[in-house]
Amino acid sequence: MSDRPRRRPLPAAPLVDLPLNLGPAEEPAFLRPKSRTRVRRRGRGLLGRGIVALQLGGVALVLVGSLWAGYSKVMASERLKVGRVDVRGSHFLSEGEVREMLGPAVGENILGLDIDDLKSRLRASPWVADATVRRALPDTLEVEIRERVPLALAEVDRLYLMDEEGTLIELYGPRTAGFDLPIVRGLNGLDGQARADRAARAGDLLRDLRDLAGEVSEVQVDARGELRLVLRGAGEVLRMGATPPYRKRLQTFLGLRKELAERCPHAEYFDLCFRDRIYAKEPVLPSPPKPIASNPAAPPPSGEPEPPRLSAPPPPAPSVEGSATPEPTETGR
Repeated sequence: MSDRPRRRPLPAAPLVDLPLNLGPAEEPAFLRPKSRTRVRRRGRGLLGRGIVALQLGGVALVLVGSLWAGYSKVMASERLKVGRVDVRGSHFLSEGEVREMLGPAVGENILGLDIDDLKSRLRASPWVADATVRRALPDTLEVEIRERVPLALAEVDRLYLMDEEGTLIELYGPRTAGFDLPIVRGLNGLDGQARADRAARAGDLLRDLRDLAGEVSEVQVDARGELRLVLRGAGEVLRMGATPPYRKRLQTFLGLRKELAERCPHAEYFDLCFRDRIYAKEPVLPSPPKPIASNPAAPPPSGEPEPPRLSAPPPPAPSVEGSATPEPTETGR
């Protein structure tokens, strides 16, 4: 056995329950406080506000001055002055006439031009149906024109070139003598909408005929809107009515033209208003006078008056259209 003295265990201290909350409650830093602290901003005085206003005003003046200097330099640039006009779509009007209609645009700065005003100047010409103007930097104006196409010569007080819409373009004269077009009659003495309506009807007919319009010498329009054609060559008169198809009717007549001329050489006109039929209006010939008796009666005895002699009645006047006339000759198409 060992001689070391044995250690005695120390008595265990009693357990004491200590409080955890030793101080006032503190909110964690990462949570929002229940009450916000308002910080009052210190107001600027009049002097501070004036300094800020002066600073902003100076910046604005510098900016405006820079912009104005740049604008003036651009507008005075020689490279941006209009020196070329590219015209497309004009056939009757020359490039010089288009330049004249544009006025002082040539030589002006291309960025300062009023494009709408240039379009209005071009459209004021009776030859121009529509116009488009575009800028092509640095110095070119691109002009595209849609001209009116003369379709006939309208007989008003004088002859005028007329398009398919019935618009009068220009007086027929030496400058326009190269147009060989049919004449539209029935417009003289009318004003405003009445003349425009009749001219538009004639334009619709000629537009529908297309290439066959070269066979037409005259177009006659009456107050009811009825259309009649006078053909080139023999001068046949065709009653076309007031509604299409005009081209199909004229094609049918031209296919039978020689035969109709042989069968109806004295026809006043040919009526093409009926489907699958062509009627020829023959002239009404006056009836021959009655012959006078060759053996007059014996003279009465002396002392009695001689009865008056009867002469042949005068021939009746030719009947006009609309009176009782024989039926027109019918020719099948």
